Amino acid sequence: MIRTAIALALKGLAVFPCRPQDKRPATANGLKDATTDLDKIRQWWRQEPQFNLAIATGAVSGIFVVDIDGLDAEVELRRLEAEHGEIPSTIEAITARGRHVYFRSPEIPVRNSVSKIAPGIDVRGDGGYVLAPPSHVDGKHAVDTALQEAVGEAAGGRADVERDPAGRQRAVERHGAGEELQEHQVHERAYLLVVDGQIVGTWRRTLNKDTVSIKIDYLSRVTKAQMRAVAAAAERYGTFLGKSIIMA
Repeated sequence: MIRTAIALALKGLAVFPCRPQDKRPATANGLKDATTDLDKIRQWWRQEPQFNLAIATGAVSGIFVVDIDGLDAEVELRRLEAEHGEIPSTIEAITARGRHVYFRSPEIPVRNSVSKIAPGIDVRGDGGYVLAPPSHVDGKHAVDTALQEAVGEAAGGRADVERDPAGRQRAVERHGAGEELQEHQVHERAYLLVVDGQIVGTWRRTLNKDTVSIKIDYLSRVTKAQMRAVAAAAERYGTFLGKSIIMA
């Protein structure tokens, strides 16, 4: 964990420890203690190597995070994207119920919100924080790092990510009962496939009620050992989600 904390701090992300297997801060002042000071970070994790790792969001780190919590939230996101366009491709982390989507902060402040954009979609900006990979709560890791690239520089975000609650309502009305929408099947955009620190391809997932299908597109030739590592990571990912894996 300490290596990841240092790596994130070197990228300019302010980090702090949370209690082992918990989301609660481990320091007296919580996220106000978030720092990029490497000596302080080393001190925390030498004190307790099992601390979880949190990133303070907002201006202090130059990022904000959209928390998409579950299949229902993914359906709401698809409706919003149909109205306003797809969110940019960026770094994402798989969570126990959904995913965290990272963006660079715009010039205007981004505030925290809970289900303001749409049900199940939260925003973590100024005064907020998220657990970062490879943190885990109750045995569930924030991300499977063999399949998902660890948090790095996010792509350029949109300042209007939190705009116009009325726009959300229009999207729901326009793409509601009049059009068929499969509630238990959610198609994802491509993710980076990283093996031994090298990008070797992309992968896509399709979440169904009881299964998750994974389609992999390799950018170059990979060894049998690398393919076995990817297959093993996919199985762990299925276990993490509590779903059977189908390799497409």
